[in-house]
Amino acid sequence: MFKKNRDRFRRFFWHGYWTDPVIFFSVALAVLVNVVMWLALFFTVEPTDRPIILHYNVYFGVSFDSIGNWKNVYMMPAMAAGLLAVNLVISRFFYYKERLASYLFVGMAFLLQVLMAVGAGSVILINF
Repeated sequence: MFKKNRDRFRRFFWHGYWTDPVIFFSVALAVLVNVVMWLALFFTVEPTDRPIILHYNVYFGVSFDSIGNWKNVYMMPAMAAGLLAVNLVISRFFYYKERLASYLFVGMAFLLQVLMAVGAGSVILINF
């Protein structure tokens, strides 16, 4: 069973999909943005007992459901990394069937990382 899974893993990564420049640079930039988001939060968020504002709205301000502890701040880059992985798997699936759809999934994965980084930046600016 281990050999079967190893062969599947190898086939997933040894593929023309990863040598496509659009895919490669979109994935590389998305991973870079995600790593920067993790590092920015790691170096600015300190363990504390006071509540942290996780979401702020210009019209309504801070609502009660958008306040959490310091560990909840790390949910944003974790969800972004999970969605990046899901988009990569879906994009890899569509690569030979419909290349444009594959490019759209990877592009949206990069855009999602950028928007999540903006959200993480706003959490840092509001709280720290």
